[in-house]
Amino acid sequence: MWETILGFVSLMLVAVSLCFSAVQTREVAKQSRINNGIGSATALMEVNNLSRAWHDRLLENPPLRAYFFDRKPSAPTDTDRSVVITLAELLADVLECELQVAGLLPDFRFAHSWHRWPAHMLEQSPVLAEVVESQPDWWPTLHELWRSTGESGPATVTHPLAGGVAATSTRVPRRRR
Repeated sequence: MWETILGFVSLMLVAVSLCFSAVQTREVAKQSRINNGIGSATALMEVNNLSRAWHDRLLENPPLRAYFFDRKPSAPTDTDRSVVITLAELLADVLECELQVAGLLPDFRFAHSWHRWPAHMLEQSPVLAEVVESQPDWWPTLHELWRSTGESGPATVTHPLAGGVAATSTRVPRRRR
């Protein structure tokens, strides 16, 4: 009789322990989702801050905007060539950072589409493309994105780090050679 009672009490204690463990697991999962959301928001804010800092430099010298948004080439003899190259390198850093962050946050709601701005900038800025092509090891993800735009005809471009074609594709015009 005592064995039966002790067995029943033990079974009840195990059941209570399992229920408590389930509640703890649920709370840990909830806290992880909250922390992931905070991390994603922080990453997004940091990328936006980097982008804003780069745009602020363009505001300081508006004529340079054409090199990045209007497909204006930068000849080696241009007087502002060193400033344009430096801005292109800074922009490449910003875009590489954006692509890397998106690769770390593939479940973040918009991370799969973060390659669109870098792809657009590579198309609009010959000097940016030149800088990225000249040092592919410095900006490997951006270089991979640039290479993917060089196929004949309109290319389907995907984020080099964040998932498959179905989730990340966009149409980008063929790059000029």
